[in-house]
Amino acid sequence: MRIVIIVFVSLFLLPSAWASLVDDIVNQASTSEFQSYLRVLTGVDAVPGSPGTYITDRYSYGSNIDVAAQYMRDQFDSWGLNTSYHTFDASYGPNVIAELPGTTRPGNVYIITGHYDTAGYIVGCDDNASGTAAVMMAARIFSQYQFEGTVRFVAFAGEEQWMVGSQAYAAAAAAAGDNIVAVINYDMFLQPGFDNADPDPDYDLDIGGDAQSQWLANLVAARIADYGSIATQVHNDPNFVSDQWSFWPYGYSAVGCIENTPNEIWGGSNDAYHQPSDVITNPDYDWLFALDAMRGGYAALAELAVPVPEPGTVVLVALALGLVARRSARRRA
Repeated sequence: MRIVIIVFVSLFLLPSAWASLVDDIVNQASTSEFQSYLRVLTGVDAVPGSPGTYITDRYSYGSNIDVAAQYMRDQFDSWGLNTSYHTFDASYGPNVIAELPGTTRPGNVYIITGHYDTAGYIVGCDDNASGTAAVMMAARIFSQYQFEGTVRFVAFAGEEQWMVGSQAYAAAAAAAGDNIVAVINYDMFLQPGFDNADPDPDYDLDIGGDAQSQWLANLVAARIADYGSIATQVHNDPNFVSDQWSFWPYGYSAVGCIENTPNEIWGGSNDAYHQPSDVITNPDYDWLFALDAMRGGYAALAELAVPVPEPGTVVLVALALGLVARRSARRRA
């Protein structure tokens, strides 16, 4: 009987608690919160606590990128996360890092990323305030929980200059011996439709990785299917470039979640790409699509890092095991 109860607790009670926590995390994601960060990052709303300060662009070589970096770091600090800047080149804004240390496997690192710089003096809502806001919302939600593994939330600078911020970060992580298990990168996921084709050749989230990252791409796609209704397409493509690309030379598994493939975007699928029209009021942006894309990624990230059940659940398990032990002792007596 003792073995039966222990097996029941191990196979059903704790996994059920973990699954419930993942559901809680995913269900907190909302379009309204996502847009609240976008409104600040794209200069619609003032920076909190700084009336009159607006982020009118996030150009890597401009002054506003430092304002954006400080805004993100202040938000991360307010959620109780460990924050830092990774300054890789004085010509660029810093990579902004927030960390939630793991409880039992702190050496295993799971990262969600998005670049926050823009291609020139534009507000860049889709490219890539969307990915930055996805990281920020994840940080706010995840900060309420504990995880077995360490979770990092990273906003990269210098992506528009060919991923220089993420390349510097990945190189430094590898040199430090960081055991990065998974990286999920968001870069442009508001407009899955095509401006240069009618009808759309597809309307899905493209998830790209190299050969060693296919397990992660498939996991993200599966969780999007579990928690949303959008279509996905997984790509095994070493030329699927964005910040996830910077991690592949070091053997790290990393995937990018993008509205269309890089070649499709460069070929004109999004008229607002790198244009002043990339604003939060753009009528082509699909907010429900974006929410599903984030929910699936959050689920995959939480599942991999493994949420730690609340004390009440642990107490329940301990009581069950204690009851088994007492009954076993009475039988032996």
